[in-house]
Amino acid sequence: MEASVTISITARAAELRRQGSDVITMSAGEPDMDTPDNIKEAGIRAIRDGKTKYTAPASGLIELKEAICEKLEKENQLSYESSQIVVTCGAKQVIFDAIASLINPGDEAILPAPFYVSYADQVKLMGGIPRIVQTDPAHNFNLTADQLTAVLSPRSKLIIFNSPCNPTGATYSADRWRELARILTDTAVHVITDEIYEKFIYNGGTHASIAVQDENLRARTLVVNGFSKAYAMTGWRVGYGAGPQEWMTHIAKVQSQETTNTCTMSQHAAVEALKGPQGSIQAMRNIFQKRREVIVDRFDRLDGVTCPKPDGAFYVFPDVSDLLDRSGLEDDVALCAYLLDEAGVAAVPGTGFGTPGYVRFSYTLPDDRLEEAISRVEQAVEKLG
Repeated sequence: MEASVTISITARAAELRRQGSDVITMSAGEPDMDTPDNIKEAGIRAIRDGKTKYTAPASGLIELKEAICEKLEKENQLSYESSQIVVTCGAKQVIFDAIASLINPGDEAILPAPFYVSYADQVKLMGGIPRIVQTDPAHNFNLTADQLTAVLSPRSKLIIFNSPCNPTGATYSADRWRELARILTDTAVHVITDEIYEKFIYNGGTHASIAVQDENLRARTLVVNGFSKAYAMTGWRVGYGAGPQEWMTHIAKVQSQETTNTCTMSQHAAVEALKGPQGSIQAMRNIFQKRREVIVDRFDRLDGVTCPKPDGAFYVFPDVSDLLDRSGLEDDVALCAYLLDEAGVAAVPGTGFGTPGYVRFSYTLPDDRLEEAISRVEQAVEKLG
């Protein structure tokens, strides 16, 4: 098991800043906007009202679970009881708890690559075997039906999807989901669908979930979401999972031995996030869409760099393989080290996402700092010749 590459790079950048370097961090996956005031006030009010004790049940406040159920029904056409919801310390925890409750040594987990950095190591920690399938940018980094059929085996226990995807920003259409669901429904494979970036899809695109495509498959599907991205609440640490009762019971059991409950005050703030005004989401989406246009246009002009335009999330994931070939740098890890040292820009190597030859840049920066970061990367790349 490796340390999270994104957290490691962010920590290295923070250390350089403490030493006096002007480092611009394009490695962290968090909005630069502040948590909306109504949500902050709900958290403060919970503290003042003495709501500072353990949550009962540990799997989440009932009022938060009910609000999540209402959200899933209204926005995603997914119907759950509150007992089928587990609230965790961020979306990453519910994914880990789901893997811990499901995977035995030797079980295989299918991971379409590029994938979020933690998936493979969480599977390995349980003795599972990640079966990594490289997707093609020509297919919008989507797993195809042929690829899924080819990788399935008697040991296949789990598949993890992420749409919009971190790091590519790619999304799956409802038609693609239906193709994959038809194959999976005749297997015993469980599904985790990580939908944490669902609110950030651009140019009028809409979010689609594999969980609504097939009733039989939904009985083995965990829907993961949270508050970190859409409500700029990364530090509040609130995520959740919704799924079949038996699986959720086991997930809650793991959590009870792991962290007990998610921060009680944060859960009260999360209730307000769901029930309060939603205008901040649209405002953030508009800002990110404008930044996306700027960074894709500039990076795609760099010699040796191909920068696909992402459908959603707030990252670009350019192909730098041609740049590496002509620069003499060993790999994408070396390139990211070079950018940090030469340009003072922190980015994440594609190797951490299971796809060498790429680099992930987050565009969650104020416009002036984003402009400065892009200019620094351009100058550093030009120096490579």
